[in-house]
Amino acid sequence: MAKGEVRFGSRPWKPGPFFGLVSEVNMQSGDIRSHVSKHNVGSVNRTCPRLVKLIVPLFLSIGAGYVSSSSAAEFPRTIELAENWKLTSANNLQLSGAAISLLDYQDTGWHTIRRMPATVLEILEEDGVYPNLYVGKNMAENVPQDLYTQDWWYRTTFEAPAEHAVYVLEFPGINYRAEIWLNGHLIADSKRVVGMYSAHELNATHWIEPGQRNTLAVKVTPERAIQDVNGVELADSWFDWLNWKYLGYRGPRGKNSHGISFVPDRNAGIWKPVYLKVSGELTLSHPFVNTELSLLQTTSAKLTVYASLGNPSSRQVKGILRGTISRPGKTTIQFEQTIALGPGEERQASFTPQQFPQLVVSDPDLWWPYSIGNPSLYDLGLEFLEKNKLSDAAHIRFGIRSITQYRDHDEQFSDVGKGGNFYLKINGKDFLVRGAVYTPDLLYRYDPDREAAVLRYAKDLGLNMLRWESKISSEHIIELADEQGMPLMFGWMCCNQWEMWDQWDEEDHRVAEESLRSQIAMLRQHASVWIWANGSDGLPPDPVLNAYHNILTNLHWQNAAVDTVSSFAKDERGERKWNGIHMEGPYSWRPPTYWFSGRYAASRGSCAEQGDNEHIPTYESLKKFIPVDKLWPINETWYFHSGANTGNDTLINIQKAIDRRYGSSGGAEEFARKAQLAHFENTRAQFEAFAANGWANHKMTIYWMLNSHWPSFFGNIFDYYLSPGGAYYGAKTGLRPLSVVFDSYATGDHRQAKITVVNQTPMERRNLRVRVRVYDLQGKLREDRHAENLQVDPGGAVQAMTLPRFPDSSQVFFVRCQLLDADGRVLTENVYWQSQKDDDVGDPKNDSAFGLKLVSWADMTPLNTMPQVPLELSAKHSSSSVENIVTIRLHNPSEHIAFFERAEITSAKDGDELLPLEYDDNYVTVFPGETVEIRGTLPQSAKAAWVRLDGYDTPRTAAAIE
Repeated sequence: MAKGEVRFGSRPWKPGPFFGLVSEVNMQSGDIRSHVSKHNVGSVNRTCPRLVKLIVPLFLSIGAGYVSSSSAAEFPRTIELAENWKLTSANNLQLSGAAISLLDYQDTGWHTIRRMPATVLEILEEDGVYPNLYVGKNMAENVPQDLYTQDWWYRTTFEAPAEHAVYVLEFPGINYRAEIWLNGHLIADSKRVVGMYSAHELNATHWIEPGQRNTLAVKVTPERAIQDVNGVELADSWFDWLNWKYLGYRGPRGKNSHGISFVPDRNAGIWKPVYLKVSGELTLSHPFVNTELSLLQTTSAKLTVYASLGNPSSRQVKGILRGTISRPGKTTIQFEQTIALGPGEERQASFTPQQFPQLVVSDPDLWWPYSIGNPSLYDLGLEFLEKNKLSDAAHIRFGIRSITQYRDHDEQFSDVGKGGNFYLKINGKDFLVRGAVYTPDLLYRYDPDREAAVLRYAKDLGLNMLRWESKISSEHIIELADEQGMPLMFGWMCCNQWEMWDQWDEEDHRVAEESLRSQIAMLRQHASVWIWANGSDGLPPDPVLNAYHNILTNLHWQNAAVDTVSSFAKDERGERKWNGIHMEGPYSWRPPTYWFSGRYAASRGSCAEQGDNEHIPTYESLKKFIPVDKLWPINETWYFHSGANTGNDTLINIQKAIDRRYGSSGGAEEFARKAQLAHFENTRAQFEAFAANGWANHKMTIYWMLNSHWPSFFGNIFDYYLSPGGAYYGAKTGLRPLSVVFDSYATGDHRQAKITVVNQTPMERRNLRVRVRVYDLQGKLREDRHAENLQVDPGGAVQAMTLPRFPDSSQVFFVRCQLLDADGRVLTENVYWQSQKDDDVGDPKNDSAFGLKLVSWADMTPLNTMPQVPLELSAKHSSSSVENIVTIRLHNPSEHIAFFERAEITSAKDGDELLPLEYDDNYVTVFPGETVEIRGTLPQSAKAAWVRLDGYDTPRTAAAIE
C-alpha cells in the first residue's frame, strides 16, 4: 500500500477474550451463547496486516440520512508505531520497565532502529555492530552466538490522539516472550505475551495519555528451549535450511540425531508491526466473508458476512452495524442490524443470506487464479454506530470463489499411501498445481518492494501456487496475491518445535492453539489463501488435531485443510496415514528421464515439496557472498551457506551431476556456468512432466524452493539477489501454458521419444502444428518432422509424434521443438540437448531422498568442444510511464549453433546486472543464420545502458543500448 493511502483497517481477528465475557450471536436465528473468558481481562490474541503509519478509515454513508457527528480527530483509526524506536540488551541494565517506560528516561547509547518491525540481529547489523552478516562466515565468526540468552529492550515514544473512548495496543508478532510497559505501568507480563505466532491485543485505555507523548517499552525474551534437551518453545525453525554444523546449538543433544540450526538471536524481537487503534466505545474488528457458490453454473453466490463486536464499557449499549458490499459495475448491496451489547461483552455477528436475501448475488464476478481468469475482488465496508454516531469501522477486500478438495483413485505406488492423491478444484474446475515454496529473509527483514518483486517473478515463471512452511511474516505479500490472483498454501513448520508433540508442556499446547487462531483469523479473509496444513512431515496426535479442527470450524474456515503433507505416519496396522500428499523427495538433482519415466514415486501424484536442495547461483551472485580467496576449490565457506542434510551439506550431489555429465571444472566461473545447464534441465523436466504425463496421476508439484532466505546453495529457483539463472529459465520454459515437450527417451526400451503438446490454458486449442528438427553439434540439420491438425483440451496434453534415436549423429545432439498455429506462426519453441548415452537412476529401490545414485550417466562433455560462435549483438530501448523495455537482438551469421546464450542488462559495461528484472526468455539457443530477440522489462527508475552476452560456446561480449 502506498504511503498515505486511505482505507479501513482490514484486521482479521479470532473470536476470543477481550474484556472477559465472550458471546456469539447468529443474526439469522438470534441464538446467543456466552461464556466467561479463561484468559486475563484486557488481552486478545489476534493478527493484523502491515499497514502504513497512519490509517484513517473512510466512513461510508450506508444508511439513509446518516451523518457522522464526529470530528475528524474522533474518527476511529489505526496508527502504526513504526518510528522513534531504540534497542538495547537487558544485560547490565539495572532499571526496571517502570522507569524505562517513563518519558524522561534517557535512552542515549541505545541502538537506533531504522524502522520497525525488526529483529534484534537485524537491528544490530543495520546499526553497524555486526556488518555484512551474509558474506563469508561472518554470521558465525563475527557475532556472539549466545545473543538469544539475553533479554532485549525495545523502546519508543508516540503521541496518542485525543478524544477517543478506547485505546488498544496491537502486537501481531513478538518472538518469543515479552513484558509490555506503558507510561510506567506493566500492562501485560511474559506469561500472557508468549508465542511467536500468537497475536496480542491489549486494552491500554486506562494507562494511555490522550493528546500527550506516551512511552512504550517492551522487554523481549528470546526462544531459549532446546528440543531434546530441555523442551521446546513454539517459535520457528530453519531446520536444514541452515547448515547446523556451523550455526545453531553446539552442546550435547538428546535422542534426536539431527542438529538444531538457528541464527545467534534465534530471530528474537518484535518481528511484526505494532499498532495503536483508537475508537469509540463500541468496537468493530475482523470482518470476513464466506461464499457459497453454485458450481454447476457459477451464476449465483450466497454470502455470509461476519464481524466481531465489542463493548468495553461498564454499561449496556445498543448499536447499529451497517454494511455495504460493492464492486465497480455491480449493484451495491446494503444491510444492517441493531445489536445490544452488555458491559464488557464481545460477539461475533453474522449476516446470513437466509435473513438478508440481498446477500444472494446473481452473476457474480468470480475470483480466479491469474492463470485461468481475473482475480475479481469486492469491497466490504462495515460501520458500528451508537446513537447515530460512528464508533468504529472496518474495510476488507474479498473474492467470491469456491475451493474444494478431493482424492483421486490413483494407487500406482500404494506403498507410499492408499486412497488416492489430493487435488483441488477452483470454482468447480480441476486445478493442476505447479508451485514453489516461498521464504522471507533469514532475519525477517520487512521489504515490501522485495515482496512485490518475488511475486512478479512467480507470475513471470508461470507458477500457480506459493507455499509457506511457517515463516508467516508480512501480510503485504498476501494482499498482493489477492490482487494478482496467486493461490497460496500455509501451514506449520516441520521437524522441530511444531512437530515435537511429546515434548510439549501445558503452555505449548495453549500457545499452539492461540497461534493457530491468530493465523487463521488473519488468513481467512484472503481470496488467495487456499490451503492450511496442520502438519508438515509429521501428523499431529489426535488431541492436538482435535483442537486444531475445532479452531478451524469455530473460525469458519471454508478452504482446503490437510493434517499432514507427507505419508510418513502409520497406524497400528502399518498402513500409511496421509491426506493424499506425499513427500518422497528427491531433494537432490535428477536427470530429465527421472521425471518422465513414470517409475519413481516422487515424480507423480501430489507433492508439496520436491526439487533439489543444492543450487549453484550464477557466478556474479556467487562472488557477492563467497570471498575471492574462497571461491575455488569448493570449501567450508561454501558448506557454511549450504543446507544441513548429509550430502546437501557438502554439495556432493550437484558436484557429482555436473562433473559426471558436463566434465570437471577448473574454477568457480566454469563450475557455475555448467551448473546453470544442469539446473535448467532438472527444473524444466519436473514442471513439464507434471503437465505432459497427464492429469490422471499428476495433480500437484511444488518446487523446493522458490527463493533464498539468505545467500545460499539451499534449493531455489532464483537466488537471494533475485538473479534469475538456469533454474529460473528452465522452470519458466517448463511452466509455459502452451508448450511442446520432448521426454528424453525416458520410457519403454528408450528407442523412441514422445513429443507431447501441453495446454495449461483455460481454452481449447485447435489446428495446431508441431515441427521437430534434430541438429548435430556442428549445426547440421539431421531430421525435420511435422505433425498437423492437433487439438488439445484445456488443461490437457496430446502426443504429437514419436522421435527415433539418431545413432549416426554426434555424441550430443539438439532436439528443437516448435509449436505453430494454423498459419504457421511459431507459438513456442523448446530446445533440448540429448546425449547418445542415457541417464538412468535404475531400479526405484535405488532412488532415495537427499542422494544421487545413477546406474548410467549421460555424457554431455562434447558440448565443451563445440565450435566458437561470435554472435552479432544489439539492443534498443523503449519506455512507458511505468517501465523500461530493452529489446535485445542476437544474430548468428555462422553455420554453427550458438548454445545457451545468457543476456544481462547493466548500467555500465562491466557493471552488475540490474535486478530485479524480467526477460521474456534467456539462456537461448540461436541456430545458424537465425536471429533471436529477448525482451527485458525493468522498473522505470532503472538506468539501463549496456547489454552483456555470455554463451556456452560464445565469447563474452557487450553492446551499448541504443
